[in-house]
Amino acid sequence: MTRKLLATSVATIALCFGLPALAAPVGPAPGGDDTATIVQSGEVGGSASQNQPGLYGNTASISQSSGNGDVAVQQQNRNSWTPVTSYDFSAYGNQSITQSGNTSAQASQTDNSTNGTQAITQTNNGPNGLVNTSATQTINAPNDWTEYNSQSATQSGNTGSTVAQMIGKSNTQTSTASHNAQTAVQTGQTGSSITQNMDGDTANHNTQNSTQNATGSSNTQTSTIGSGSSDTSSSNSTTQMQDAGSVGNQQSASITGDSSNNLVNQYQGLGSSLNIQNASVSGGASLGVVYQYQDNNVASGQQYASQTGGISNSIYQYQGNSGNIANATQTGGSGNVSKQNQGGAHY
Repeated sequence: MTRKLLATSVATIALCFGLPALAAPVGPAPGGDDTATIVQSGEVGGSASQNQPGLYGNTASISQSSGNGDVAVQQQNRNSWTPVTSYDFSAYGNQSITQSGNTSAQASQTDNSTNGTQAITQTNNGPNGLVNTSATQTINAPNDWTEYNSQSATQSGNTGSTVAQMIGKSNTQTSTASHNAQTAVQTGQTGSSITQNMDGDTANHNTQNSTQNATGSSNTQTSTIGSGSSDTSSSNSTTQMQDAGSVGNQQSASITGDSSNNLVNQYQGLGSSLNIQNASVSGGASLGVVYQYQDNNVASGQQYASQTGGISNSIYQYQGNSGNIANATQTGGSGNVSKQNQGGAHY
């Protein structure tokens, strides 16, 4: 089924299809393979919303251009517009939102899936750029698997804007969050933030990547995998990057739970100054690596890294001089290694 709406004023579409009995994600089923498309141009306070409760293979697309204060909302298999409920489940869904030349635009995507894809692109094609723009993505299947999902968000030319990505972080914690990927990119931003969260009783083989190519200052990146020592987190990786004249920026990464084989990689460079990096791996971590790197005109930068428990963990900190602080803490465990280099070639 395909429905398409073209509008130059407020446009809202809600598609509600019949929901079949709960089944494993083995292929298309009745109520799936639905497509919904909304296109809006030149809107002021435009609104676009899509709801697809079918179980399998749904596609939702919203495009808003040359507007101001536009809002785009997508959700798949929520059964209603209420918050998440147990056993609400979908698979192989695709959600995409594109907002170009919008000031103060808002985009939100919610899915309850495995093998789902969410993508938000917000670009500065207008005279005022992106101001107070937000992109929010949530995937969570309570009491079920939240696996093989992908979230991506891109913002360019933004000021005071936010990206928030969440997998398994909703009303009810998912039992398994594994093989998921989160990617967020902000270019030319000032006073903006990227927040990434993954959580489950078991959180394995997940990846997080956040990048800020800043021409401005006071930007933040926060990445978290796991929520407590009772969780199990292994073979996860978090990579954070800030460069291009960044000033006064902060990076924070945390992996918790009974964890092993996890990687935290943080980089700041190209004119970096007054920047701070924080990394923490806790809950009996083993065979994990924390790598922090600052270079290219560093000044007064700070690095803090900690690992708790476990065996054979490593912390590597490199700074290319200029009044910096490096602090590495390893508590408990055995066979752990810390290396710090505040000048010369990095590790």
